[in-house]
Amino acid sequence: MLENTRKGIYALLLDLVRIPSVSASPSGENRLAVFLRNRLAELPYFQENPKNLFLADLEGDPLRRTSLFAFVEAVPSTPRTVILTGHYDVVDVDVCGALKTWAFDAEEYTRRIGDVPLPEEAARDLASGNYLFGRGVMDMKCGLAIQAALLAEYAADPGKLGVNLLFLAVPDEENNSAGMRLSVPHLVRFARERGLDYLACIDGEPSDAGFCGGKGGGNASRRMYFVGTAGKIMPAFLFLGKEAHAGEYFGGFNATLPASRLVQLLEGNPRFVERLGTEALTPPTCLKLKDLRDIYSVTLPERAAAYFNVMTLSRTPAQVLKEMTALAGQALAEALEQARENAKSFGDEAFRTFTEATLRVGTSERGEYPVRTYQDVRALARDVYDRTNASAGTSLEAYEEAFLAALPSGMDERDRALALMGEVVNLSGLKGPLAVVGFVPPYYPHRGNLRCSDKEHALLEALAAVAAKGREEFGEEIAYVEYFGGITDMSFLGFQGEPEALAALAENMPGWGKLYSLPLEDLLRLDVPVANIGPAGKDAHKDTERLELDFSLRVAPELLRCAVEHLGRS
Repeated sequence: MLENTRKGIYALLLDLVRIPSVSASPSGENRLAVFLRNRLAELPYFQENPKNLFLADLEGDPLRRTSLFAFVEAVPSTPRTVILTGHYDVVDVDVCGALKTWAFDAEEYTRRIGDVPLPEEAARDLASGNYLFGRGVMDMKCGLAIQAALLAEYAADPGKLGVNLLFLAVPDEENNSAGMRLSVPHLVRFARERGLDYLACIDGEPSDAGFCGGKGGGNASRRMYFVGTAGKIMPAFLFLGKEAHAGEYFGGFNATLPASRLVQLLEGNPRFVERLGTEALTPPTCLKLKDLRDIYSVTLPERAAAYFNVMTLSRTPAQVLKEMTALAGQALAEALEQARENAKSFGDEAFRTFTEATLRVGTSERGEYPVRTYQDVRALARDVYDRTNASAGTSLEAYEEAFLAALPSGMDERDRALALMGEVVNLSGLKGPLAVVGFVPPYYPHRGNLRCSDKEHALLEALAAVAAKGREEFGEEIAYVEYFGGITDMSFLGFQGEPEALAALAENMPGWGKLYSLPLEDLLRLDVPVANIGPAGKDAHKDTERLELDFSLRVAPELLRCAVEHLGRS
């Protein structure tokens, strides 16, 4: 039986870790969802209320995954509801090397990891006996175990709590957050059907992920809890050069030159980092840079692409698009200037050949180089397509859908988006030198506690009570951070902005509505204040991922209970 005790949480954690629920592996992810549902189904409450426990199909998910809904109704009845949520997928274990066979057996992995060389801090933590190693132990199956155990406690006595509890466990957070994105319509529909009012959503991610956290080596530090989450957007760039044999170098323009220049301009640049007081987000970084050829050729690459991870606190997609378009223009201008100077230094004939080659495709003598948004290129492609296919009666949308369907089934969504961007450029008839700027999935809206609603203030008061409890009963200092520095599913508990703010995203993401979309209308209906209260650990996604046992199993469950009960009394 599931119990909200240290022993019960630990046993459930081990069971959850044993299931290899790696992102984008439907067998593993769905297996865990079924396991957790079946474990909760053993509780008398759900045997008496079977309609309150179900797996929700994620509509449109090509992997046919599900989210788990478990609902405990308060007595007496009330619409007031607190959501507890977390993801049950994990990253793969390839980084674990020779030990990957045991990565999903946390106790065995912990016994064996001392046989391999470890970083000093990890070795010290292992020797302390206060850490459990293994894939998913801290990111984030312990958080799920804590939440499920608390749900079981209240299911045994629904009259002790002044709010309903909705436990939502989702897949895919580590990949595209399809689990939470596609659960949003279910959340909205469930609230409408049951007459619920969502007061708050508490995520169970590791409390100090991305920060200094933990108490390894006896160095006390504050626990990091969060009242918001940063946003993430992925600007993508397609550079077109001009093909030429490498033996006729100055008759072309290598597209990898402006692409690499863009990386120099944007990679880690603090100019594009948003800050709030002393809090600063991680700087932009290039997640992919490549030419778009599949085979070897002694030809200057005519196309190159790159996309970047950019974090936001307030910038809209339209603002990011404007910034990135200007930067792409700078990269293209500086690359062409470098190529021109090289040609000039090489000799008059090379300079004349290069100048004619680049000007012939529209480069301005005034130094203005063509940069277009994907929206502009697609509009041009539509005009061309409609003219050339007028008699066939087909649409550009149908052509795009057929193009995407013909791509390899296992192709990454971002590569699929870049492929469609390139095909739309083909349809437009545009030639290089040219830069096309758009976005690739995923997109995470930023979400903060704006102190504008009674619900937001109530959640802050509950977190103040949590901090007091941590300090007075456990000697733990809780530091509240406005925004979780990484990405979380908390982004999808509502959209803080106008629908028009997302127009630039939708219009400039290849395959919007086919490869990726957001349930915008439902997001606008939610508007649920969020917080993160979870366990503690270190090295998420690494081979030394580990959970700090004492805090996570003794303290963190009490802090979560404190938050929920305070919301119940507010």
